[in-house]
Amino acid sequence: MDERRDYFRLTLNAIVELKALAAKPLVTSGADATSHFTSSRILQTMAELKRLELDGGQLQQQIKDADRALGEYLNILTRKIDVLAQFCLSSQVTDYASAQAIELSEGGLMFHHSEPLPEHQWLALMLSFESPLMATALHAQVIRCEPDRGNGYLIAAEFLYLNAAERQQISQQIMRAQLESARRKPQ
Repeated sequence: MDERRDYFRLTLNAIVELKALAAKPLVTSGADATSHFTSSRILQTMAELKRLELDGGQLQQQIKDADRALGEYLNILTRKIDVLAQFCLSSQVTDYASAQAIELSEGGLMFHHSEPLPEHQWLALMLSFESPLMATALHAQVIRCEPDRGNGYLIAAEFLYLNAAERQQISQQIMRAQLESARRKPQ
């Protein structure tokens, strides 16, 4: 994460779970961070649903252009699947009391951790957001660790191996948080 602010950063609440990795994750192995967490099956399922939604988006739009009623029905089915996926995820992620304020960008994040982490330490991170409910597992590398009075340590980490869907999830979460923040401000 370049400190010159190549990406827009936003402060929002999230649960941060991390697993320190002994070595750099191999790109050839698919660099799948979900395998490091117990809720990995639901995350893999949600990631696959998101990929299918992206793959079918253009086709669904073509169907909607040709037959409006069928397009609307497919849209309703997509929303039903989203609701079921959200329910499944909510049954896995329940400890929102441990959420913390993090600084998030498309390039990385800054968060608090109870113990110091060495610079260049490889991590598997699970980020869970409550509003709207979303979780994603990513690989990152520690770029900075500083003591934070009374709050343990402040860790800055850079995301690595983000695929298009993961980058889109992070950017959508940032946009949603911006919209929510704008709604809360008095006119």
